[in-house]
Amino acid sequence: MSDEICDIIFRESNRKARQFFDDDNAKHPTREPRSWIPITESEFDAYLGVLLLSGVTHSGYVHTKDLWNTKSHPLYRATRSVRRFWEISRFIRFDNGNTRQQRKQTDKAAAISDVFLMLNSCLRRYYVAEANVTVVEQLYAYRGGTGFTQYIPSKPAKYGIKVWWVCDSISSYPLQE
Repeated sequence: MSDEICDIIFRESNRKARQFFDDDNAKHPTREPRSWIPITESEFDAYLGVLLLSGVTHSGYVHTKDLWNTKSHPLYRATRSVRRFWEISRFIRFDNGNTRQQRKQTDKAAAISDVFLMLNSCLRRYYVAEANVTVVEQLYAYRGGTGFTQYIPSKPAKYGIKVWWVCDSISSYPLQE
């Protein structure tokens, strides 16, 4: 990921979290005020590392609290507390939510479109394809509320986000999503 993508994620995630904590503190003035600790670059790298590790170890269906158990992989506990992982997961954002409704009128993927375009730019910039490329269709299982979730009854995961990849035919490196 480029520095520009990370900057958007840091800025918008921190903005959303600060806004939430400010609103929460205003609603509960008698309680001890809570504050947000901004996400740093090294913390975000560790967060991505935890996500990658959970994918590599096929822990996608394991409750995150169990990943920080002493019987689980020690890298989870070495990165941060499970509570901080939950906080980052709760507030991670890829765009400015204050202007999203206006942008959604012309772009169904307004919540991720800026980061998506930057990612595609990075994919093309950092790799030169061989002579042959291929187009691959993939359905990411997802039942959430997006304007572009598709229902395909012939697939094992019937609901999801359909993505077409342009990949190098030898290395399978994605050149465009």
